[in-house]
Amino acid sequence: MKIQTYFWAIILFMLPILIYPQDYNLCEFIGKDSKEIIKKFGKPIYHDKSNPSMECIFYQSKNSRMAFIADQEGVYQIQVDFMYNSEKDAKKALDDFLTECGKKSMKIDTLNSSDFKITGSGVKMSLSLLENTYSKKYEVKFKADRSAIK
Repeated sequence: MKIQTYFWAIILFMLPILIYPQDYNLCEFIGKDSKEIIKKFGKPIYHDKSNPSMECIFYQSKNSRMAFIADQEGVYQIQVDFMYNSEKDAKKALDDFLTECGKKSMKIDTLNSSDFKITGSGVKMSLSLLENTYSKKYEVKFKADRSAIK
């Protein structure tokens, strides 16, 4: 009975982390209050409030690392690294993200086959795919910043 309880506790804790890499609405957190981040992802692994004018929230799972940086006006920067076991999976994630951006009428500038700059209302993003030869994984690196352009 005790093992079953631990199993369900782990599943409930990990479920948002396991599902979320497929949900590419991270840029929608730009401008939102940091409380909304915690509401969505749960307790962070690290939460730095040492500077009264800035707040940093960090999450990490087996396949992702996320950092949200906020000021009094809300989240102004998001950095996420997603790790994939195969290039095929990483490219599919990249394509899915770009498709979603296109559906939202965002401007996508292709720098090369694995680097993109994306702009939309109030947000500018960069998206990159690279092979980590040390870990033998493929990484999709995502960065979003609040933009003055609305």
